Amino acid sequence: MQALMVAVALAVAAIPEALNSIVTIVLSIATQKMVKNHAIMKKLDAVESLGCISVICSDKTGTLTQNKMTVMEVFTDMTPYTVELMDARTSYPQQILLKAAKLNTNAVVNADGSSIGDPTEIALIDMFNQYQKAHPDFVIKAERVEEVPFDSERKLMSVSSRHHIYTKGAPDELLKRCTSVLMGKEKRPITEADRDLILTQNEQYASQGLRVLGFAYKDLPEEADHRIGLADEQDLCFVGLVAEQDPPREESAAAVHTARKAGIKPVMITGDHVVTARAIAKKIGIYQDGDLAIEGNDLAHMSDGELADKLDKISVYARVAPEHKIRIVKAWQEKGDIVANTGTVSTDAPR
Repeated sequence: MQALMVAVALAVAAIPEALNSIVTIVLSIATQKMVKNHAIMKKLDAVESLGCISVICSDKTGTLTQNKMTVMEVFTDMTPYTVELMDARTSYPQQILLKAAKLNTNAVVNADGSSIGDPTEIALIDMFNQYQKAHPDFVIKAERVEEVPFDSERKLMSVSSRHHIYTKGAPDELLKRCTSVLMGKEKRPITEADRDLILTQNEQYASQGLRVLGFAYKDLPEEADHRIGLADEQDLCFVGLVAEQDPPREESAAAVHTARKAGIKPVMITGDHVVTARAIAKKIGIYQDGDLAIEGNDLAHMSDGELADKLDKISVYARVAPEHKIRIVKAWQEKGDIVANTGTVSTDAPR
């Protein structure tokens, strides 16, 4: 009995009464250290999961880039122009392009310079305002009537005025729906040479890391009730391209370097053009010599086995749909990797 009492006394004495306080204080100090490194965790198991990550799948726009778009150049009449050299008074295609840029957006730029909306669309309004400031006599009287919202699958958005439909979106997708091109004040049937020239210019812009939007329009019949739909995005007349710059965040390259140093593979998954995505990815270190960059259409035609074979080499996925991102993440998980996924756009969410 005496030995038992001694054993119990030692067992109780081994655990200090202040243990709870000590643990709380230690965790508080550790939390302060994490805050200094800009990391706050609500759940401790999240720290464990992050510590096991071997692959990071990241969106491009707004995540790896600054998401501050600026129009660098436009392409109309099969000729590139800077915004400063545009003259919509003598160029009808430029006039239509500015009108489409003004109407085909849901962003708002206030008089005090503040803005609300997608940075890509804010840049279009800024371009219009910049031109109008230089040419105060240039006025757009047309008003928007209806809208067919942007969709990540068809990659287009359309709006109507009383007499026209204006469509903007991915140039390659837009061209599939164009049957004519605006040259001067005349519409003429679009040729394969026209398509090649437009796509070549698109590739040139994309290779510079620029985001490119295509614009087209068509007349509405007089008896139209202005209720437009997806069926109206056909038989369009190509107007031009707008190339916008979205520079990488200063900290992106350092973050990618740190991830690679920790044995984590960074992967870019974006809805942008593959050449644009590759240019940005190469600039910040995600895309390296020997890596692959593929588009969503190529991914859709790959079997699970083919994807698994190439997975380690693919650093950039472009023109993706939401379901593509899910498939990519699952493919890495099936290899036994822990995957982190981050992004801020429609391609990041399944339908």
